[in-house]
Amino acid sequence: MIVATAGHVDHGKTSLVRALTGVDTDRLPEEKKRGMTIDLGFAYAGPLGFVDVPGHERFVHNMLAGVGGVDFVLFVVAADDGPMPQTREHLAILDLLGVARGAVALTKIDRVGPERVAEVRTQIDALLAPTLLAGMPVFPVSSITSHGIDVLKLHLTQQQTKTALRSTEGHFRLSVDRAFTIAGAGLVVTGTALSGEVAVGDEARALIAGKTARVRGIHAQNAPAQRGRAGERLALNLAGLDAGALARGDWIVRGEVPPPAWRFDARLRVTDPKPLAHWTPVHVHLGAADVLGRVALLDNTGLVQIVLERPIGALRGDRFIVRDQSARRTLGGGMVIDVFPPPRGRARPERLAWLRTMETGNDREALERLLRENPLGIDLSRFLANRNLKTLPEVPMRAAGGIGFSPEHWKALRRADVADHLLLADLLPHAHSAREAGEVAVVGDVAVGVADLDQVAEATRPAAVDHRPVGHRPDRGPLGRCVVDAVVRAPDAQDRVQARVREGGRDPAVAHRGHQEVPLHGAPVGPV
Repeated sequence: MIVATAGHVDHGKTSLVRALTGVDTDRLPEEKKRGMTIDLGFAYAGPLGFVDVPGHERFVHNMLAGVGGVDFVLFVVAADDGPMPQTREHLAILDLLGVARGAVALTKIDRVGPERVAEVRTQIDALLAPTLLAGMPVFPVSSITSHGIDVLKLHLTQQQTKTALRSTEGHFRLSVDRAFTIAGAGLVVTGTALSGEVAVGDEARALIAGKTARVRGIHAQNAPAQRGRAGERLALNLAGLDAGALARGDWIVRGEVPPPAWRFDARLRVTDPKPLAHWTPVHVHLGAADVLGRVALLDNTGLVQIVLERPIGALRGDRFIVRDQSARRTLGGGMVIDVFPPPRGRARPERLAWLRTMETGNDREALERLLRENPLGIDLSRFLANRNLKTLPEVPMRAAGGIGFSPEHWKALRRADVADHLLLADLLPHAHSAREAGEVAVVGDVAVGVADLDQVAEATRPAAVDHRPVGHRPDRGPLGRCVVDAVVRAPDAQDRVQARVREGGRDPAVAHRGHQEVPLHGAPVGPV
């Protein structure tokens, strides 16, 4: 179980972790000198991993780098001070991140009498009441006298036994909060694994840096291991990367994880009293990253598009926090919905409907609804990537060229006589060379051209058919404009394909137009 501390500066978070684990998490010389936590600190006690966060308002960005993906919060309030500004801000952040398990450590009780302890407990209960952490148990403790420490230890141990292992389904993602070198070992990165698993010898890649590496060694929960999995604090020794290649905010990933996102659509909950204006500049905190960006309001219910100054790793379901441009105030937080947003038409009604359906938590239900609500199909690879799935949920569906259709919509498309919409065009620069080589490019729309490629292949046997989407223009025409090319290689492929098109009632005299965009009957893949 990963436990993060939270609370105001000088309320005894680091002292409490030392009393629980015997480890001083203040590792930087400046921290020793000032007697104040500046950056993240780490300690372990058996299966319990502690992330000690700074409490000063100037270091909230470091606190945010450490609390993502934790299982449990140890919320620290000093009995002499009671709730303070960062007590409230840290609590708001935890609530926005969806942290719902925790305990309160009421520290420094050796400095006050019983009446003050009771008074602060009442204040804490009132503070927690409107949050996900309402009703958290309160443990009066003193790191000086050790009063209450054993009782708190026992509670944490009991909570750890109730913490279910996280599923390892999905591709591996680790949010990097530290990167450093060790003499004789090389580059080491640490962070919380949010999904999947990784093993010694695996090839992984740094998502933002765009570089690959081999996993030379793994420490999971501070112990040597052959494998690491979701829900664990991991240290990965990576071979093939230089020390300067990685920094806090990057991700170590394996498998089909989407590329870094320059923008994403999300549901945002604003906690600041002042309403958020369209295009407000903000700091965006997701995983361990802190990136400047802007908030584009899509409607009045909290749907937004976050536009970033540099890319970050993100997937549907990731939680994030936004703070004001000066990084002095938390404005709100939310959850990522779609990491493949359109550059235009982001607030169109059909796009907003798509986002509301994508918010559905159950993968199977979400896929069924998207198929039902989009007659022109959805891009299945993007559905998988957005939700970090390796396989599609089992739902009634027909698929062609990576595009999924509900059975009802598929039947409607087939009734539209798709063969009538095949066109021939030479996409190579020299038509005569293509003709001599026996290469013909078949152009059709995603919805019907790809679905009809089996007929093209049948007409041109034993030719091989290779098709791929090359572009789409959803802003042209009532159903949009898409292009899919299929290069058919056979000595007499052109004659046979032209014959097949004639059977469909089309004029094949478009075989040598040269490279150009062709208006089609089809449509984009879902909302784009």
